[in-house]
Amino acid sequence: MAKRKQGDGRREPDGRGFVQVVRQPSTGVEVVSGRAWVGVDQQVGHGSADALFALTQRQYAAALAGEGLGSFEGECWRGGHDELLLFHPGGGSWRPERWFPARARMLPPRFEGELWWHVDALDEPEDGPQAAVARLLAAGTDRAVFRLSGEGAYPRPAALIGGLGPGSDRARALAVLGEPVEEGGDVHAVEGDRVRLGYVDGGLATIALERPAPRPLPTGPVRAFLAVLGEPEGGPAFREAARLAGGAHRRWASSSGRSRRLLAFDAGPEVQVGDGRVLSVRLPAAGLLPGTRLLPGTRADVHRALGAPSATVRGTDLHRYGTRDLLVGYGSEFDSAHPGAAPGTVTAVLRGIGVARDPHRWRSGEFTLFLDVLGRPESHPPVELVRALPGVRLVLRRGLVDEVVIGDRGHRAERFAAFVDGMPAVPARTDVPFGRPDRRGEHDDLREFEQGWVHVHCADGTAVSTVTVARQPPPVR
Repeated sequence: MAKRKQGDGRREPDGRGFVQVVRQPSTGVEVVSGRAWVGVDQQVGHGSADALFALTQRQYAAALAGEGLGSFEGECWRGGHDELLLFHPGGGSWRPERWFPARARMLPPRFEGELWWHVDALDEPEDGPQAAVARLLAAGTDRAVFRLSGEGAYPRPAALIGGLGPGSDRARALAVLGEPVEEGGDVHAVEGDRVRLGYVDGGLATIALERPAPRPLPTGPVRAFLAVLGEPEGGPAFREAARLAGGAHRRWASSSGRSRRLLAFDAGPEVQVGDGRVLSVRLPAAGLLPGTRLLPGTRADVHRALGAPSATVRGTDLHRYGTRDLLVGYGSEFDSAHPGAAPGTVTAVLRGIGVARDPHRWRSGEFTLFLDVLGRPESHPPVELVRALPGVRLVLRRGLVDEVVIGDRGHRAERFAAFVDGMPAVPARTDVPFGRPDRRGEHDDLREFEQGWVHVHCADGTAVSTVTVARQPPPVR
């Protein structure tokens, strides 16, 4: 492993911006200089993170086209190109100060390229994060029609769509983007959006993005799972979707450092929530209440019910309804080509959101809900859910939830047992399964989570008296 000089570990403020375009191997652009880079794994303490090495435009285009970088990454790892080092992890930071990660895409992408950042910025507010990154990448050029050469050309024209550079012919476009969606035309489907290619003398000269008018939501049970996207957990739309999914569920955290939750229903459906709203619903095609089927029996039947898909990639159909996406998986790519293939899984997700397919399940219980209501107003549906629990006391500051307390009134055993699934009804401080406390006193343990603090108070130093989930850490005694 090549060693890098780290100085005293302190960093000067870094105004550069590193935009990740490809997740594996991590590849992207430093937008201040316009230099492309690739991440090369480095050992940092007991873990690892990427050092970022500059690429030439030719190397960058080859990486996006799937041609690889040959021996370059190995040479960087062995210390052979330290003059190209743009960032090295360490000194308290494993990522650059301004780091913009590429999101996980729900539909397997047909190509890699910077165009995905511009796709995600379509219809987004100009002051939003997606539009801000798209502007940085475009470096002042037109973001409605990308010119690939001449005055006003996009700064890295061969990087918009990997493998499809300036001057490419229609045969090459067909190989990269698939069949046009208009017969005899030059318009291709990209995750339900449209890419219109312009040619001059048979060579690719412009790329334009277009977003079709939204379709109305379909009828039937699937409508409820699309309608709940973006809605608050515990609200009317959520209650209807939960009824169809079977009602009973466990609420999981993936770790202490992530605020997204997984609601795993006993009947099989899974719902992911974040920032108080529903992000996605994933179901088996037949995994609903008895007598209720989500979709018809074959792919041809689904198309008759929902219409033609907006895009199809590797055995998955995308049906788009404005800001809501419905992804229907039919198994292998070969099987899904047949009209008789049966739908296997169905995922409803907000457009532009990346969610884990199989999120890690760390701990489950009411503590996830208590953390999620911190800072929320009284009228927020999850706050109403918490207020309705017997033995729970809410403390509000200026109309917002500041603390959630259990153990200082009735239903102590019930609430302690439900606080973390598997915790005993009469717990000792060692029974709280969150690992070593961040702060510890004779009577108190404090553990920090992303949204707040969990304060375990033991009046006799051993048995848990109260548990408080709070926005700010109380004093430790």
